Amino acid sequence: MADSLASLYLIAGTDQAKIDATRGRLRARAEGDGGAGALEIFEPSEGRGGPDHEALLTAIPAMSLTEARRYLLADGVERWRDRQLEPVVAALGSLPPDLTVVLIARAKPAAKLVKAVKAGGGEIHEFEAPKAREMPRLLVGDAKRLGYVLDSAAARLLVERMGANPVRLRNELERLALWAGEGGRVGLEDLEAMVSDTSEAAVWALSDALLERDPARAASLAERLISQGENVTGLIYGLASRLRKACAAAAQIEEGVPPKQVESSLGMHPYAARQLVTRLGQTSLDDLCEATMALADLEVWCRGGADYGDELALTLALRRAARAAV
Repeated sequence: MADSLASLYLIAGTDQAKIDATRGRLRARAEGDGGAGALEIFEPSEGRGGPDHEALLTAIPAMSLTEARRYLLADGVERWRDRQLEPVVAALGSLPPDLTVVLIARAKPAAKLVKAVKAGGGEIHEFEAPKAREMPRLLVGDAKRLGYVLDSAAARLLVERMGANPVRLRNELERLALWAGEGGRVGLEDLEAMVSDTSEAAVWALSDALLERDPARAASLAERLISQGENVTGLIYGLASRLRKACAAAAQIEEGVPPKQVESSLGMHPYAARQLVTRLGQTSLDDLCEATMALADLEVWCRGGADYGDELALTLALRRAARAAV
């Protein structure tokens, strides 16, 4: 945010790390200007739907009891439907002079919202997450700015094991900075030895919990992944992909294919393939297929096949996959 604030901002895109950083700067600015009460935040209730547009509309014309500037932030406006969006768009044309409204769309914003922000003299900041193939190069640069050297091979492995989620990768870079120290270096072997809390390791731990009939541990691992920035849809994709590969590996092992040959057939990084085959142990192919089917049902639920939210659907699917009574 610039030193001279506009009355209206739209922050949009898929780069959650940059969006969260911008939101953090706004909070600091608001609290610096008027204390903790200067910023009012509107967010989806329990992670479902969009922010309360009616509460936002009520807050826009409210008078301040102090001379401090007021700040209103609505996060998740990409979820607003037309009937919610239209009155907000109308209100953006006549904002009080002591007010700054910040709208956050964590995806492509509605065209009518973009038009309204421009018409109201507001600023639009778009942050698109880089493509997965671009991430290793960017990680090397980010590590340099954090004061250490990240080898290119280590950066590639980091993306392969954690995915391209900017929030999670940024958290991992900062963790590695503490380990490496100022002017230090992180190489491929260092990363393989150090990074245990990656999406690959955590997702496989989650699949292990399912196969070991431990729904409590599965729910705990899923909660940790979500708190690190993974959404339910991304978690389904990662877990289902790994379980499918596990099914393919288990089928080959049952047929007597040597482990090394199984590893090379999976189309994975050698380290990840070796870890996968090692983790299979005595796991049965039937159990792996059953867990995969539970995740397939979860994907249907998260696409509107159930009346409850994604996180509850995740809990139900994990309990089913672990063969616990629901």
